[in-house]
Amino acid sequence: MRSEDELIGALRTAGEHAPDDGGGLLAGVASRRRRRTRRRLRVLAAAAAVVVLSVGIRGVVLSGEGQGDAATTSTETPGPRSQPVERVWPRAVFKVPTRNALGAVYLPLTALSATEVLLLATPVGNPTFEVYDVTTGKTRVVAELPTSQRHMVPLAAADGAYLVWYTGGRTSTEIWMVPLAGGEPTPVTGLSGARADVDALSVNGDQVIWSERSGDVWHAPLTGGIPERIPSGNGLHLLRWPWASDVPAGTDTGDRNQSEVVDLALDTRIQVTVPGQAKGLRCGPHWCFGRDTKGGFVQRIDGGEVRSGLEGFGQPEVRSMAPILNRFVVLRDGVYDVETGLTATIPRTAAWMSTGMTAEPSTALYWEGEPGTYEVLNLAAVPSAQ
Repeated sequence: MRSEDELIGALRTAGEHAPDDGGGLLAGVASRRRRRTRRRLRVLAAAAAVVVLSVGIRGVVLSGEGQGDAATTSTETPGPRSQPVERVWPRAVFKVPTRNALGAVYLPLTALSATEVLLLATPVGNPTFEVYDVTTGKTRVVAELPTSQRHMVPLAAADGAYLVWYTGGRTSTEIWMVPLAGGEPTPVTGLSGARADVDALSVNGDQVIWSERSGDVWHAPLTGGIPERIPSGNGLHLLRWPWASDVPAGTDTGDRNQSEVVDLALDTRIQVTVPGQAKGLRCGPHWCFGRDTKGGFVQRIDGGEVRSGLEGFGQPEVRSMAPILNRFVVLRDGVYDVETGLTATIPRTAAWMSTGMTAEPSTALYWEGEPGTYEVLNLAAVPSAQ
């Protein structure tokens, strides 16, 4: 069983997110981070409190495909300009209550759309997945976790139609699903032995896709069935469908650089141009984030448009992660937008900032707001251009 310190670490570093490309799962099926967490929910709440009360602790995110063009220049551009987040993206920032009417603690997980955020309610009793609608200021329950998962931490992913999650540990894992419209949770598959140590999960159409911590990407029908390995994903780690990487997903302080990004649906590979002094380079299909002697830096996947001197997440120790939605980099005090070159900063009064704890890169960041509320930045609601 993994330690509570590892669970706290998972809460500190969980997250990941890139958009779907709308493509199918495989050529013939086009339509078609987890820590072992048998911890009581009070441990989850305590671990979350560690994140909330630790100044400078940030959750993190992975990425995948999103906006962007092929690089055309290799010149280094100036560091980021900054403005308050509520001024940069006023329609993407809103308040969410920290508890529901029954007193259950809410943990924002990820954005489902420009107006909806997925929450995990951790009450006395079974945890529930709920959706907060910014247009109405109300929440609705999607599903209650099965009784067998009462004391486990679910790591979830959603695609607009379905919500999937997994619970378990290194030797036994269960993957479940439920329509986002609501319904009874349904088991998809159970994993055991060496195949049970999952490090990322996505849902696309009628398929659920995941990767093993040791490498290899798998899929299975949402309706259940025998898991099958995706041939083009051998030895790879899922970012978010259809993208995968040759290095583990998630935030990283290791020195290993990513060398390629793979489109699993098309079995195409994009090679990464790695600068000589780069460490921990992490990329989506267009942009990369890493660190060097100057601190954090962003570059195009082909090495162009280098932007250095970024104060990355987890300063003074920069943690590497691919840009969220192939556009956003989480910094110490805000979010850097590679599309505009602007950093949207969170209020100085906020003692902490975190991202959603999910099975794929989260598109929701949040920090302490007025008493009883979180301030949430929904990156899925950021306009395509400013």
